[in-house]
Amino acid sequence: MLNIKKLTALLLIASISSLSACSKDNTSSSANKDKNLITVDNGEDAPTIDPVMAQDTTSARVLFDLFEGLTSFDQNNHSIPGLAEKWDVSADGKIYTFHLRDGLKFSDGSPITADDVVFSWQRLADPKIASPYINLAANIVNGNAIRAGKLPLKQLGVKALDAKTVQVTLIHPDAAFLQICAMPNTATVSKTNVTKYGQTWADSKTMVTSGAYSVAEWVIKGHMLLNKNPNYYDAKNVSVKQVKILPIVDFNASFNRYKTGEIDITSSLPIDQYKGIRQDYPTQEHTVTMEGLYYYDLNMTLPKFRDNPKLRQALSMAVDRDTLVKNVLGQDQVPSYSYVTSTIENGKFADNHYAWGSWSHANQINEAKKLFKEAGYGSNHPLEISISYNTMDSHKKIAMAIASMWQQVFGADSIKTAAANQEWKSFIQARNTANYDVARDGWIADYDSVDAYTNLFLCKDPLNKSKYCNPAYDQLIQQAQNTPDPDKRATLIKQALKIAQDAYVIIPLYQYTYYRLVSPRVSGYDMDNNHFNHVMSKWYKLN
Repeated sequence: MLNIKKLTALLLIASISSLSACSKDNTSSSANKDKNLITVDNGEDAPTIDPVMAQDTTSARVLFDLFEGLTSFDQNNHSIPGLAEKWDVSADGKIYTFHLRDGLKFSDGSPITADDVVFSWQRLADPKIASPYINLAANIVNGNAIRAGKLPLKQLGVKALDAKTVQVTLIHPDAAFLQICAMPNTATVSKTNVTKYGQTWADSKTMVTSGAYSVAEWVIKGHMLLNKNPNYYDAKNVSVKQVKILPIVDFNASFNRYKTGEIDITSSLPIDQYKGIRQDYPTQEHTVTMEGLYYYDLNMTLPKFRDNPKLRQALSMAVDRDTLVKNVLGQDQVPSYSYVTSTIENGKFADNHYAWGSWSHANQINEAKKLFKEAGYGSNHPLEISISYNTMDSHKKIAMAIASMWQQVFGADSIKTAAANQEWKSFIQARNTANYDVARDGWIADYDSVDAYTNLFLCKDPLNKSKYCNPAYDQLIQQAQNTPDPDKRATLIKQALKIAQDAYVIIPLYQYTYYRLVSPRVSGYDMDNNHFNHVMSKWYKLN
């Protein structure tokens, strides 16, 4: 029997522990009470803050604060007016006439005019600049000819009718065009500023912006500080005056700094602590299904992949996606057996997936072993593979898990794997130039259109990291884009997707979720229905 002193001590310890466990989610641990400054983790340094050169979510997070396009979006990802207060669309859906707001100004006080908008779209279409998102101009009249160097930029189908009116003429109707106009790549930059400073215009010391914030300072691998832009058209409704953006690669370090109150919003969460964090911070932790795919690129410029479709299929079939999402990750991700998500365009392409995805894992393994052997590999001729990924704990764990799965299925003496870990900027460059064997990749749809995925497999698209090229695929996609009948368009796209998927040029793994902690002192941020993870700091308010 316990004596009364021991019992009292135990009850006191239990009481303190219970109070501590219950209090994590009910009180703000933030030591920073400055209502004019919010500190957020972005996970990495932005590789670029030039809108037309951005190709990643890290850059986009900053660019959504710095620049704005003709349209914008709300927290449910619906298109709303941006720099243009209204627009007209022709009966055939090909001509958009945008009317700019009165008195628009850049952050330096200079006027924003229709000429700046035209100039910004021309930068996107300019083959000399070589934007990774140049395909966004492909549906604009003369966009493809300009990209091919056959016509000058001035013939792009984006015109200034007067100082406040911009007209855009499309080749074919596009239900997603207003969403495209809200992307950071189509945002408006200052023609005067870019012309004056040339390639250095995007330096934080010389840049002027069109969005709610401007860059006050940028210390690489340190922080980026944004100041509210007093000349922004909706400045009166921008509550937070300063945004401090941190590039914390280590999610454990980010979580620790969140607990001390140094960070108000995390970029993500450490995988190994995810379940405990959800339990301890039930109202501060948010997990949201994302419109995006996580996958591995197979380098189609390498003979071992380019000339061996059976090998590519074997590697894909050998991955146990259920184990990956449940045991390695465990953040409600959905296994993927397709090159598009099942949710894009309200599930219109959900039936485009590998039939073997519904097989038992034992049958998948048996078929993978058979294909691997037929591909010419085994203990007498082992396959050597290097898996490239950017520095992040989750990417490392996924690479290790998949390498282990391959070795278990094919035999440790039949496949030799190595890891190639790189910091973000170097990794992007290596992947862009096909300097890899197998590379971690992911694609977050920018807008609710299957085109956000199908463009990834076009022959000359700069976002095609596997370097796959099949003219038959391109032709079907082009036919689909030029087809006004939505049902016929969907049929053509499904045919194209089957061609790409049967080529096994990527290994689809899962549909993303994103998850982060938001301090109780932050209000105005409604992320639970934001399936594209587009974020603007102008939404935030500090309590």
